Amino acid sequence: MIDYLALLPGLALLIGAILLLPLTRPTNLIVRRGLILVVFTLSLRYFWWRITETLPPTAQPADFVFGLLFLILELMLAFSTYMCLLTFWRHRDNSPAADAFEQTSRRNPDALPAVDVFIPTYNEGWEVLERTILGARALDYPRVTVWVLDDTRRDWLREKCELFGVRYLRRDDNRGAKAGNLNNALAISKAETAAPLIMVLDADFVPKRNFLRRVTGFFDDPKVALVQTPQFFFNPNMLQHNFMLSESWVDEQRFFFDTLQPAKDGWDVSYCCGTSFVARRAAIEAIGGYPTETITEDILLSFKLIDAGYVTRYLNEKLSNGLAPETIGEYIKQRSRWGIGAIQSLFVQCGPFGRNNLNFLQRLLFLETANYWLSLPTFCLFGLIAPLLYWYGGISILRAEAATYAYHFLPAFISSTALFVWVSGGRIMPLLTDLTEFVCASRVAPSVWQALLFRKSQPFRVTAKGMLTDRVQINWPVMLEAGTIFALTAFAILSYRASLVGGLQPDGGDPKLYTFWSCWNLLILALVMLLAVERPRMRREERFDLNEPAALLWQGRREAVRLRDMSVSGARLEVAPELAPALRDADVILDIDGIGPATAHTTSAGGQHVHVRFGAGAPRAAIITKLYTGPYDSVARQAEVGAALGEVFRRAFGMR
Repeated sequence: MIDYLALLPGLALLIGAILLLPLTRPTNLIVRRGLILVVFTLSLRYFWWRITETLPPTAQPADFVFGLLFLILELMLAFSTYMCLLTFWRHRDNSPAADAFEQTSRRNPDALPAVDVFIPTYNEGWEVLERTILGARALDYPRVTVWVLDDTRRDWLREKCELFGVRYLRRDDNRGAKAGNLNNALAISKAETAAPLIMVLDADFVPKRNFLRRVTGFFDDPKVALVQTPQFFFNPNMLQHNFMLSESWVDEQRFFFDTLQPAKDGWDVSYCCGTSFVARRAAIEAIGGYPTETITEDILLSFKLIDAGYVTRYLNEKLSNGLAPETIGEYIKQRSRWGIGAIQSLFVQCGPFGRNNLNFLQRLLFLETANYWLSLPTFCLFGLIAPLLYWYGGISILRAEAATYAYHFLPAFISSTALFVWVSGGRIMPLLTDLTEFVCASRVAPSVWQALLFRKSQPFRVTAKGMLTDRVQINWPVMLEAGTIFALTAFAILSYRASLVGGLQPDGGDPKLYTFWSCWNLLILALVMLLAVERPRMRREERFDLNEPAALLWQGRREAVRLRDMSVSGARLEVAPELAPALRDADVILDIDGIGPATAHTTSAGGQHVHVRFGAGAPRAAIITKLYTGPYDSVARQAEVGAALGEVFRRAFGMR
């Protein structure tokens, strides 16, 4: 029997959060700080109980050792949670200042500082680079020089840069990877332009036209060395694509960029994130250039600038779009690189343990980044294995009855979850958020612990982008790993419930607790296996929602139409119902604001909608510039939890 009274505190908190939190804004610091104190108190209550009453006895060495390791992982995660709570205590919105800067820049354009735009590239194809170069060229700013930094030494790219009127740089080797490439450009551009500001764009990130007008005004403050903006993506990531969540769920980095970074900025410790930022040349030179000591130059750049007495700023606005990793393999590679870089930062002079000018709080906040990568992947992996230790090895790492555990754990878990969901505007959610962590846990955890314990040098590995596949692909390592743990867990539960194996009831642990734990693992593992079946990515260009007027020229007539969505290769139009049948298989000209006339051919027409494919004479550069630098979206900007869970359910049961 379930002791329902043990669930009442948690249920009361859940109902209160559902009823009250939607009535207030996440930026309400009074409510935010009150909830932070509630979460902190309930968390301490839980951990006091965990430490004093749930550890296995030392007389059972295996149980005690595994139980102690799991508790340590919980405490490490608690440290990251507490640092998040402390970070959430503040919040800074820099958009009003950016509004004023943009207005000033338009009144007095001659006073604007010159900007060098660096686009480091290693092996990206032209379809990826073309968008970024065109976007950089289209920046609405009077004094810009665009530099393409080619670390693969491609002659065809040099010719393309000459054709597009941008500067091209290459070097003889790849020493220092991306940071070394940037330092080479820093030295050469100083001799030729000496622009006081440097903008960095990864090869797959396209800036919005007003990017620099929104950002450069912050450098009027001589203490500001760098202004970071968030990363948004115009393609669905692996979770959005494989579960068909592009219109209902946001990418997993939204919590960091939309919630955590503005809070960090309130403490003057916002992070550089490698792309879509502008830095002061003199500040970069003062710290010896872009750092090469780790494989993640961005976070180390933040450390060094703050150590040198500068301030980093964060402008939480969508001012660029880029490519998210599209396969599980590339996602794991990217996360492993980030984790290893965070660990490497522990051992540098400007890190949290170095002899430097960082204050105690800054050291803690930077230490939390490494702790996150050490604890969360390892905790996820341990969480999958712990029930198997119980069922098959008789090892109970947690000595508590299910009802008692629920009484202590649920209030802490529900209050913490409510805070994170509310303060993030629904961008974080149990199950959907957990899924991406579990997918890469078994690969990331060994990588970061190896970097910590053995400090082996790790090469910089570029994440492949713009990948196309015309068939379903299965990530077999992920599938087999998840499938094996799923089968073992399911067999253990069934055997216990059916009393098929008498040994599956170890002493010292509550079977009901491990049964609930195992069932949660089964749900996660089932979704991981579904995610490992990667759907084809056959669309070469993403479609952007436009919903704006256009004109259709056909047989000497000019018809007003509605441009619903559009890609580089074609568009979907809304036309008068009587016009659609006549437009089937017709050659037309589409007159689009910001592009002009574009030749096209209708590929389908019915009802009120007509699909067209642009012809060879269409102005490709103008189309790319409009779509990728304009205020358009191709994936969800806001999370819709109900719709997202519905899509996951339909995918799970083969309904889509």
